[in-house]
Amino acid sequence: MRSLSRGWMALTIIAVAIVAIAAWLGALAAWFAIGLGLGLLGGAWLAGRRSHVGMIHPGDREAMAQAEARAFISGVPQIIGYRRREWIGAWRWHEYRADPPYPIRVDVAPIVHRPDDAWTIAASLGETEGAVRAAKVIENLYGAAFAFDATGHFTYATPMAQTSIAMTLDDLNAPLDGRSFIEGGDLGWKNGVHPDDYEGAAAELRRCMRAGEPFNYEYRVLRAGGDYVWHRFAIRPARDADGRVTGWYGTGQDINVFRKTDDALRESERSLREMIETAPALIWCMTPEGEPIYFSRRLREFFGFDVAAKDRPGASRLERILEAVIHPDDLAKVNERFMHSLRTGDPYALTHRQRRFDGTYRWVETRIAAMRNEDGAIVQWNGVCLDIEDQIRAQEELRTAQDKLARAGKAASLAELSASVAHEVNQPLAAIMTNAQACHRWLAADPPNVDRARAIVDRIARSAQSAADIVSHIRALFSRNAGPRTSLGLDVLIGEVCELLADELTRYEVALHTRVAANVPHVAIDPVQIQQVLVNLLRNAMEAMVDVDPDRRTLRIHLSAVAEGVQVEVTDTGSGLPSPETVFEAFFTTKADGMGMGLAICRSIIEAHGGRLWAENGDAVGARFIFTLPVITAERGEGAADR
Repeated sequence: MRSLSRGWMALTIIAVAIVAIAAWLGALAAWFAIGLGLGLLGGAWLAGRRSHVGMIHPGDREAMAQAEARAFISGVPQIIGYRRREWIGAWRWHEYRADPPYPIRVDVAPIVHRPDDAWTIAASLGETEGAVRAAKVIENLYGAAFAFDATGHFTYATPMAQTSIAMTLDDLNAPLDGRSFIEGGDLGWKNGVHPDDYEGAAAELRRCMRAGEPFNYEYRVLRAGGDYVWHRFAIRPARDADGRVTGWYGTGQDINVFRKTDDALRESERSLREMIETAPALIWCMTPEGEPIYFSRRLREFFGFDVAAKDRPGASRLERILEAVIHPDDLAKVNERFMHSLRTGDPYALTHRQRRFDGTYRWVETRIAAMRNEDGAIVQWNGVCLDIEDQIRAQEELRTAQDKLARAGKAASLAELSASVAHEVNQPLAAIMTNAQACHRWLAADPPNVDRARAIVDRIARSAQSAADIVSHIRALFSRNAGPRTSLGLDVLIGEVCELLADELTRYEVALHTRVAANVPHVAIDPVQIQQVLVNLLRNAMEAMVDVDPDRRTLRIHLSAVAEGVQVEVTDTGSGLPSPETVFEAFFTTKADGMGMGLAICRSIIEAHGGRLWAENGDAVGARFIFTLPVITAERGEGAADR
């Protein structure tokens, strides 16, 4: 028994030792947790004062470390009381001020803590094990954590919460009108909320407290540094065993950066939408399948309806909208372009007429393009319509003015030619008349004076030749017979003329096909005159197809080498010629406003170059104008094409 008692005693001693060691390790771990969580900066402060640690009361060291940490985090000086050992061994209270290690505003008042302030666990949470454990969890939360009772009276706030807003529990609970918060009164924490946000936040919190519902709200909080910062608050009720609300626990998270980012995104989206809505263009969007989903404000105003206004069963939205707004003469062409783009993914640009809300059709230029994702798949079609009615009208007026000017120029040239012919030929004709009368008198004499009459007849012949020479000279001058010749390939000249008439080809909706044979030799020509011929022939061909369906308006140019030299054919699909040879006669025209001089001048120019110009009717439709020019040879040299 004695040995057994000794064994039990040994085991007891070992157990006590183990418990003591465990308690010591637990205390050491708690100390490290406190030092790491809330006293890192205070630890640095204590490290700098190791020689004086023994003079500070053990119960006040953590408070001083926390004061240093709070001052650093909040930028607000902290004043606390602490006990220091005097030389005689007694403890005496002193005041310690912890300042931030950086410049602060001079108007920031320090926070003064009473010696009995709770730095960690609020006494009002109770002394039960669960309350103490809950308080420790709240204490270690990141951000601001707090608790208040069922009436709205704050019972606890983490040091981070109090420090960040420079308000103690007394400041938070200070009554402003003598009533509790749940009864509609205001407490001191109202001073820490932005004036524009308080009424809404307080009303929602009272509603949640009365209904026992969770509170979730965002509002701006006044920080210790004087700035309002956005926070998101989440508050939940605590209930007893009977389900009655006994208090509230809550947290607040700083969301200022997120809120500013969200506001910036919203502003960017608003600015972009406003830019689209006010842009001087008609903007719209479609799904990848071609269903319109968006009209800009200007487009809605132009059409007089929104994107879904024309929806009807039995047809797609795109078909309904196009039928409602596109000119009947342009509808088939617009539908074809749309379908082609939807099938292939290609963009397109088209000029057509579009109906405005008042029933007026206006010319617009429509462009659409696909928006694709990273994989190249179409996610949306974006389109824009530009109202070009004024430009079209201005172009039409300009062309009309140019045509009038050209006709006036032709009329002036013709009048000048007529005046020149009349003036130059008048003198020889007058001489012929005078000599004819004299000859008549000599022959009527008795006896007739034949010698004198013969001499006068010679004079008449010379006057007639003079008149003929004058007419030939004027004709040669009018047809611009003279001029330098240049060795040039007609394919180059044809290309320049096609570029020159590109706008007119588009306006007349004519399809141009050019075919140039291989190894076509150069010719010696006056480029300006041959260009005049080509322009005249192409314009005549375009005007001849005005009454033809646009789909059948085709203009072909064929350049080839023939036995006579180089041959150019200009073929159209118009109504043909009533008399192919008559069209080259001067003053002959089939146009209501034509002068009948163009083809006559063209033939004169070609003949002056040693070539031929003639016309034929097509095999089925249209007409064909053909001219040839002689080829340069080494023996003849430049200018050999002249007759």
